[in-house]
Amino acid sequence: MKLRGLELKHGQWNAFALVVMLFILFGLLCIAGPGMASTTGCGTGLQGVPADTLTIKVGYFGGPYYTKKVYTLSDFDKLPQVKQAYIFIDSMNAVCVDAATGVKLTDLLADAGIDVNSVQKFYFYSSDIKHGWYQCLDKPYLLDKPRFYYPNLPSKWDYEKGMSTAEAIYGAIRVDPIIAYKDNWQRYVSEPDFSVYDTSTRFRLLFGQADPNTQTATQSVKWVHAIEIMLGGMPPTEIALDQNSINLKVGSTVRLTATVAPYDATDKSVIWSSSDPGVATVDKNGLVTIVGPGTAIITVSTVVGNLTATCVVNGPNQVSASAGTGSQKIEGPGNPDGPQAARDNHQNLANKEAEAAVLTTKVISPSQAGSQPWRVFEMSPDAVPLQQIKKQNALDIYAAVLFGFLFLFGSGRRYMEYAREVAK
Repeated sequence: MKLRGLELKHGQWNAFALVVMLFILFGLLCIAGPGMASTTGCGTGLQGVPADTLTIKVGYFGGPYYTKKVYTLSDFDKLPQVKQAYIFIDSMNAVCVDAATGVKLTDLLADAGIDVNSVQKFYFYSSDIKHGWYQCLDKPYLLDKPRFYYPNLPSKWDYEKGMSTAEAIYGAIRVDPIIAYKDNWQRYVSEPDFSVYDTSTRFRLLFGQADPNTQTATQSVKWVHAIEIMLGGMPPTEIALDQNSINLKVGSTVRLTATVAPYDATDKSVIWSSSDPGVATVDKNGLVTIVGPGTAIITVSTVVGNLTATCVVNGPNQVSASAGTGSQKIEGPGNPDGPQAARDNHQNLANKEAEAAVLTTKVISPSQAGSQPWRVFEMSPDAVPLQQIKKQNALDIYAAVLFGFLFLFGSGRRYMEYAREVAK
């Protein structure tokens, strides 16, 4: 018995299987495409618009990012200007030359009060993408690696081989990464043209080449409206002194010890100060010297976050003690071992407990603590934790497509064999 209408020739079956495979592959890529695109840090192809302001934010991994400064074009004009030529290799293996004017990235960080040595990553946000950041670059890659402008590269580029010749490195000029607010990006030209500027690309990141062959043009993001700077390590969350109060005679000295937590805080540097240097002075190492009568408060503050701890020197309710000793010497009428001494000692202990309760070190959570030699008084209303990117593995998708194709192909072959047997 023959199953009419169900017979397919061998060539027809192969064509049918190919169409099914392509349809499945296209469908899976359409489903996975947006998710994959949002995790690569690349633009979506949307038309960007020039940014009128540039917002600088700073924070630690997993924590909120605080707005440090918002720059306008007039603010940029007040900063030191850089007029420099840059060169890039684009995705077409073509040489691009850019004549740009802007501000050094390091000058921008310094003006915003950010220590460049504490920076770990830069996240550049562009209007060229709907969600997430456009480009993420590590600080060592962007700032520590030497970058150059190769003036001979346009004439020493082999377009057939897609690489430079040996003479391309001659005359290389060291350049600094900048944020340009006007530039003139051109392809297939021999030298930069500073006579014409384009401001529609502002703000643009430019950093030059580390070598004359690597493609880096796609990393030179334009339409940047915000830069989030991730700092390395952890901020200080607590500071404490080994003594909350001391009582010493004029001329005596004592060293205070400050402990900064957590142990892996990035910057544990502190600043010492005295409320009344005429009573007590303190040096950068915490050495306190009593120079006159009266009461003073010694304060130690973290450079990062401005967390503080205090110690009262010769408070009104304290009794004098011998310098350099932990035991206190009670002075006054009567037998030192008698009831009056016991009552005075009891009162002294009560006063110390009260002082300890008042001077308890303030503990601040990592999200509240600052992260640089600046104090955050107000958090940006749109500050949100920076989410970690999880890249999808494209091989998993292609493996699933291949498995589906082999399954359909094998099933089809079995069906064709069955149809032939029935036809006989």
